[in-house]
Amino acid sequence: MSPASEQAVSILRHTGNMQWYVVPLLIFVIYAYITEIERKNWPAVTLGIAFWAGEFIWEMFNALVLKINGWAPMWSTPGGNSAYVIYVGLNIEIAFFFAVAALLVIKALPADRSLKILGLPNRLVIPMMMGLASVFVEVLLNRAGLLVWDNVWWQWPNIWLIIAAYCLPFLVVAWCHDHLTLKAKTIAAVGLPVLAVTCHLIFATWLSWI
Repeated sequence: MSPASEQAVSILRHTGNMQWYVVPLLIFVIYAYITEIERKNWPAVTLGIAFWAGEFIWEMFNALVLKINGWAPMWSTPGGNSAYVIYVGLNIEIAFFFAVAALLVIKALPADRSLKILGLPNRLVIPMMMGLASVFVEVLLNRAGLLVWDNVWWQWPNIWLIIAAYCLPFLVVAWCHDHLTLKAKTIAAVGLPVLAVTCHLIFATWLSWI
């Protein structure tokens, strides 16, 4: 394994680094969802939950990349400053961000779908801008050594896959918000968490691969 991968594995799901700041982060996530529930904004709530579960599935896939190649995942979070490392590329701080990421995208979308931004559809511009902003933060984290990219095809300056990994899901969130029925969103909000828990039980608890 790469040094970063070894370090990430060594602190995987280790509670010794837990910090008090996790509590206000958790409260912030709960508050964000309670606020949307109070407003009966069920499309945002359901898509937020579905997106969060999808992120866990994506992170498990990343961890399986390490299991398959024995060298490194696409990204890893080996930093000892994290309160809790869930998978080799996902810590609790990142997980809290993705808990509200879809909510942020949906809240930023104008009610008027036809509104243009710089002459372009807002449903294209806003998810792309938020995706690129997220990539910018990822690059800063990488430069600081908190987020490690060991594979040459997934590292600076070859960040096109990273851009796609952020922008495409945000574009999908915007599309689902506009086109899926509340029933379909609710099914996704239930089905994806069930799939995520099942994958964790199989690959983390039973097989100990991730």
